[in-house]
Amino acid sequence: MADEQIRREIEQQTAIVASMKVARLAAQQIQQHEEEEDDDDGNMPMAQFLTPTAVPDRSSIVYPAFGRNDFQLKTDLINLFSNHLQFYRKATENSNTHFSRFLRMCHNFQFQGVNEDAIRLRLFLYTLRVGL
Repeated sequence: MADEQIRREIEQQTAIVASMKVARLAAQQIQQHEEEEDDDDGNMPMAQFLTPTAVPDRSSIVYPAFGRNDFQLKTDLINLFSNHLQFYRKATENSNTHFSRFLRMCHNFQFQGVNEDAIRLRLFLYTLRVGL
């Protein structure tokens, strides 16, 4: 019985020591992180924090590379998609049908060594129109 109580006390003390070591390590890491941070933020006037920074407009679409440096979309191909496959976002149009037609039309064109997704992403924009 006494041995069991001694074992429990040792386990509790071991757990306390381990948690103290973890807390000490965390405090050291926080202090190290604070030292690495830029000290200029503490000297900046409040007005600079309130002034929005200008960020250049970027598209959320990231176009993959074609796969070949010498490839470019020809004007005839762009005109073909632009003139024969148009989507105006009208209530009578089905976006799924438009996309299916677009994919079928894309399957007619294959270029050796060129990423098909890169071509599709660039051509799809030319099939969209502003509704009147």
